[in-house]
Amino acid sequence: MNLSSENRSFYKNILISLSVSIVLTLLISSTLLFMNFESIALRQVSRSDLNSLKQTSREAAKMTDTAKTLSFQIYRDLTIAKLIFFPKPDIYDVTIAMQQLDNYRLSMPFIESIYVYNANSGTYYISSDTFRNGSQTEEELDDRGIVDIFRDIDKYRPYYPIPRTYTIGDEKQVSSYSYLSFDELDAELSAAVVVNIAESWVNKDFDSLTAGTGGRTFIMNGRGVLLSRNGDDPMLTDYSGKAYIRHIVENESGSDYFVDTVDGVKSLVSYTAPDALGWRYVRTTPYADITREIAVMRAKTVYFSLALLLVGLLVSVLATRKLYGPIHNVLQRLKALETERRDNRHILKQDFLRNIVLGRESCGPATMQTKLAAFGSPIRVDRHSRLVLLKLDRYSECVDKYRDGIRLVKYAVLNICAEIGSAAMHVETVDLGDDRMLLLLSGDEPRRISDDDAVDDMLRSMQAAVVKHLRLSVSVTVSPVRTTFDQSILLYNQVKEASLHRLFHGHGCLLRSDDVMALKTKEYAFPVQREKVLVDCLMTGKTDEAKAVLAEMIRATSEYPYPVVQLTISHLTFTVINVLNTIRKNNAVPIEADLDSALVLPDRVEVLDEILDQFNGIFDRLSKRLEDKRSAKQEELVRRINEIIERDYGNPNLCLNSIADELDMSPIYLSRLYKQLTFYTLTDVIQDVRMKESKRLLLESDCSVADIAKMTGFTSSSYFYRMFKKSNGVTPNDFRKRTAQNGTV
Repeated sequence: MNLSSENRSFYKNILISLSVSIVLTLLISSTLLFMNFESIALRQVSRSDLNSLKQTSREAAKMTDTAKTLSFQIYRDLTIAKLIFFPKPDIYDVTIAMQQLDNYRLSMPFIESIYVYNANSGTYYISSDTFRNGSQTEEELDDRGIVDIFRDIDKYRPYYPIPRTYTIGDEKQVSSYSYLSFDELDAELSAAVVVNIAESWVNKDFDSLTAGTGGRTFIMNGRGVLLSRNGDDPMLTDYSGKAYIRHIVENESGSDYFVDTVDGVKSLVSYTAPDALGWRYVRTTPYADITREIAVMRAKTVYFSLALLLVGLLVSVLATRKLYGPIHNVLQRLKALETERRDNRHILKQDFLRNIVLGRESCGPATMQTKLAAFGSPIRVDRHSRLVLLKLDRYSECVDKYRDGIRLVKYAVLNICAEIGSAAMHVETVDLGDDRMLLLLSGDEPRRISDDDAVDDMLRSMQAAVVKHLRLSVSVTVSPVRTTFDQSILLYNQVKEASLHRLFHGHGCLLRSDDVMALKTKEYAFPVQREKVLVDCLMTGKTDEAKAVLAEMIRATSEYPYPVVQLTISHLTFTVINVLNTIRKNNAVPIEADLDSALVLPDRVEVLDEILDQFNGIFDRLSKRLEDKRSAKQEELVRRINEIIERDYGNPNLCLNSIADELDMSPIYLSRLYKQLTFYTLTDVIQDVRMKESKRLLLESDCSVADIAKMTGFTSSSYFYRMFKKSNGVTPNDFRKRTAQNGTV
């Protein structure tokens, strides 16, 4: 066949599509069949398990009936009755009765042992296949569990199996079901017959049911306690904590099956309803054993589908090598031309809208409509419209992060907003440079575009979508509605000025330009008194108060036009600079008044906290420098005062006033400052120094007490005596004598 390259390429694509379709069809159908086969297999296995479990339940019930009959027959056997009711049967009767017990036991291979209990003599007669044959007293009996049962016989019913485990000999552990035969009418137990059926006999049947698989079968009661051995877990093991057991226990009456994890293996769990004894028969089968053949079939299907796909692709490539290239090249050129045409039209439309909004180009409504139609814009000049100015929050951080890609980021923001807005009205977008983007909204229905609440909801949705998809936030300022598009364009400068109030409302805010412009009617009076308070706080080092006053003054301008905000911040900037210069001259504090950037802060920052942070930083640096200087002066003052006291403590005239005169300070201020810095009063410090010196002289010199009082600045000996005793609890003479006697200083 003479086929053109285009046709052969077309046939190749069809062949590839068919191959893929066939493979996918096989995979999907195989998956559905596999899931259906799994479900069928689970139902069949569970049905088989339930039937065998019910059969096992019936066999156990027959064994229970046999044990009941046997225990009743033994209890009524006249030969054995002598062991039951005679206090001291003779050896001949005992021998015959024991032989009879052995005959009963050997006639039924599942019987582990038979007990005959005579309460009058306290003797147990045992028939067993172990060394325990014969009679034993209660103290000699190794099966202590049966003794406990007989002591609490009121809790048990005759001819009802009692699952239990007990030890015979030194180590052998026995699990069995014990059937009791006794007279319930007796006030006290006088005699009883116990038939013990070996649990291993029942478990042997379970092992035969699950032979060749990893499954297990066991019996449990209604509380989740094992009534048969399960693997390495003995009878009476508590399984109630296992999740799959809880699932069975919760279904109190029915039989069912389910898939769950059993000991770390995904398994099919089948269980019966409680039988007459309240026992439930459970079987677990590994899920992998059930679905092994199905999994093999699935793997073969997958391999076949993959092989078919590879063969189909290989044939397609070999049949149509290099024939798709020409069409591909043509398509690529067409796409490139279409993209170039669309990009050029988009650029031209953006330039036109930008020039119209910024006032660089003017044209009448008819001309404007003609150009918009030429650019493919859905905007109608004669329809109600409004402007929405978007400002990218944290713009400087975005520029640092995306650098040359910032235009793509803004393009993504505009696309998101246009997609959301176009559901309700016509939308055009314009990138105005820097952090500004503009949405031009126009609606065919005046009610829809004039509904402020609906527009607000739409704008909030735009903000949320930008946050979700781009991890960015935008602040929004919306203009009032105008009846024509050219009238809305004239509101741009108003919207731009209103958007500056983001300073007070924060990132992600939504502002209305007419609300902000309404503030222009208010007159502003600069708070001169608050400015004085600010200056006083800075001069006195009250940094926190200064921060609060400054923040209050700036925030108060949020209710006025933005020029008021600019002028207020500029005024406060010069005020702070003047305060810093004054402090630096008067106190010689080396602090820089680096507030050049603050003069233009309102136009450079986005939120108020950025302005306050710069002022607060200056305040904190000033406070630290003043505090450092104040601390150094205070330490020097305390040192000088202490030196004066150490020097003049012997002068009776040494006091607060004399120290204040020497330092040329106010006594009251000096006293208060010293106590604030040292937590001691000057009078107490002077007294303490004099007292320490007097004790030293009493111990190290032979001077009289009167001389020592004079040497340490006390005006009289009696006053010295009184103050010394008050301070030390003893008189000066007693102090000297006691210290000399003790030999200590």
